[in-house]
Amino acid sequence: MLRLRIVLLPVVYFSLLSLASAQSDQVELFGGYSLERVAPGCGSNYRCGSPTPGPATDMSGWITSLTGFVYKSVGIKAEFSGNYNGTAVLSYSSVYRHSYQFGPVYELRWHRTSAFAHALFGGVTQKSSPDQSIRYTRFLWSVGGGLDFKASRRISIRPVQLDYERQSVPVVDTGGPTPISPVGVNGLRYSAGVVLRF
Repeated sequence: MLRLRIVLLPVVYFSLLSLASAQSDQVELFGGYSLERVAPGCGSNYRCGSPTPGPATDMSGWITSLTGFVYKSVGIKAEFSGNYNGTAVLSYSSVYRHSYQFGPVYELRWHRTSAFAHALFGGVTQKSSPDQSIRYTRFLWSVGGGLDFKASRRISIRPVQLDYERQSVPVVDTGGPTPISPVGVNGLRYSAGVVLRF
């Protein structure tokens, strides 16, 4: 079922995106740096003695998104990111997180500046290497926004995009009579980069 959702979300999104670009002829492609602060999970190496998500860690990586505006300032966004190396938690293991989210966006424009807000829904997949004990795929949602400054007709600079994230992470099984259910955790993502408009 999860694989079907992963396949259907991009198909539906890109169908809507083609409709958006046909109606408004405005599409934005963003790419840049991502810094994510999140509690990645409680596998055996996280040494969680109780049902807590473990210490938060900073993970650097990349982010890209594609936005098609359906009507004036209202658009549909697909966002993908990868964040790596939770070394603050695991000094001898690397953590890899990849997220994929889709949702509505609203943008306010004036002169050479624009501000936007979005609400995105999708999933996150995380694994560790070489230890494979911390591996999961979970539902992820986020809300946030950012600022763009126009450098030319087609290029803008995005110095800040901030997102609050919410997901659940598994907790290592302590061998008790009942399994421990996943724990909800908060995350924060800072992103910055370049926007191309078509």
